[in-house]
Amino acid sequence: MDSPKKLSSETMLLNPISADVLNDLTYVTEEQPKSVNDTNLIIEDNYGCIKDDNGQNVRVIKYTLKNEQRVVIEIINYGATVISCWVPNALGELEDVLLGFDSIEDYRLQNTHSIGGTLGRVTDYISNGRLENDKGEIYELIKNRDGHHFNGGEKGFDKVMWDGYVADGELVLTYSSKDGEEGYPGTFLARTTFRLTCKNELVVNYVGMTSKSTPVNMASNMFFNLAGQNTGESQLMNHSIMVNAEEYVAIKVPERRPVGLIKNVQHTCLDLRVPRLLKKAFPLVPGFGYNHTFKLYKGKDRKAFNLAASLVHKQSGRVLDIYTDMPCIYINTAQDFPNYGKSLFKEEVLKVTNIEAPIAKFDKYESEQESFMSEEYKFSSDTELIEEEHNLDYEIKESSTQVNVQEIKPLKGKSNTIYNKHSGICIRPQLFPDAVVHKNFNSIILKPSNMYSQQVIYKFGVIASTD
Repeated sequence: MDSPKKLSSETMLLNPISADVLNDLTYVTEEQPKSVNDTNLIIEDNYGCIKDDNGQNVRVIKYTLKNEQRVVIEIINYGATVISCWVPNALGELEDVLLGFDSIEDYRLQNTHSIGGTLGRVTDYISNGRLENDKGEIYELIKNRDGHHFNGGEKGFDKVMWDGYVADGELVLTYSSKDGEEGYPGTFLARTTFRLTCKNELVVNYVGMTSKSTPVNMASNMFFNLAGQNTGESQLMNHSIMVNAEEYVAIKVPERRPVGLIKNVQHTCLDLRVPRLLKKAFPLVPGFGYNHTFKLYKGKDRKAFNLAASLVHKQSGRVLDIYTDMPCIYINTAQDFPNYGKSLFKEEVLKVTNIEAPIAKFDKYESEQESFMSEEYKFSSDTELIEEEHNLDYEIKESSTQVNVQEIKPLKGKSNTIYNKHSGICIRPQLFPDAVVHKNFNSIILKPSNMYSQQVIYKFGVIASTD
């Protein structure tokens, strides 16, 4: 039997690609052996079984990536999910710094926040779940959040089985999303690769091709706590964060959907261009925490690969730097996790308007005017933050008001750890959210003649001193 013809990258970009050719390109090439015997840095183990749509048992595989510095990254092919990150502190002691669960059953039944999973086809919102192509054809997507399409739908990429193999020292996971899946047009072939380097870098590459024009915005939804995944809110407050962004995406509350506006972070609590200690920053932020998308600073208007964000936990000495070529980064301090039990913050009821103003205090908008960027919403200008952070006195005290724990189902993670609000932080590079609706955002439509390609590097390290 003749081996399939190998196509060059130029051929793939210049010619529309059928679903059959997509499968040939992904599953059969000379350089892609499906064995882990050629490396001692990636180990393959059984992680249990699940039943597929036909009721057949499917084996879930766990891949363990190791390097000489004793860093260990574990990934399963269910949802292309990163389930643990064991990294050393300043004393060389290993700790798992990634939130997650202990079993495949927990990932399937308890992971309502897609912790660690690969999101797709489209991360974040597509308002009203509607797509219109250049021919005027309308596609209705699955609406899984308040009448909108969110994180790929009811069965996004984080809830499906991926095929996996190891080649050239990296883990390759592939998934074929069929034409019409979750309402999306075209067969989309996704490939996500994971490589752990000797510099303690987890390099993640996203590649995809489609048979019809379709929106694509893939991302990994990892929640970190550099003090350890089981240390909770008290230690997350001791993290400092820097985000290399001069602008942010304005949102509509309470759904937190983008309104089509890009605003400047200057004089607001979203100015994270210098490191901010979370326990000092949180009292300034409405909702006591971050759940925002930032437009990364790229210099000139070109595709650049640079530092997007940096997270530091001084007590352990651990540092996480994130590099990407994506234009945006989403920061979420587990704002949607259940607020189970006591909280360090006594959260007051804030009066808000339709547009969230990222300021220390909300002011009522006295007048409204129509946005030329998004006709669906009304907006007014933000009020600037009056006082600088260093002039304010922050003292976090445990709230005397306790939530009725019987009314809230706890989120149980690894080793029965309860993940409350603020237990971790998601730093997720991605394309613009809701870009299908807001035409002034960079397009996320992938055409059959093109290839989707994005990269993220998570670089772990330690600071010189913890004094």
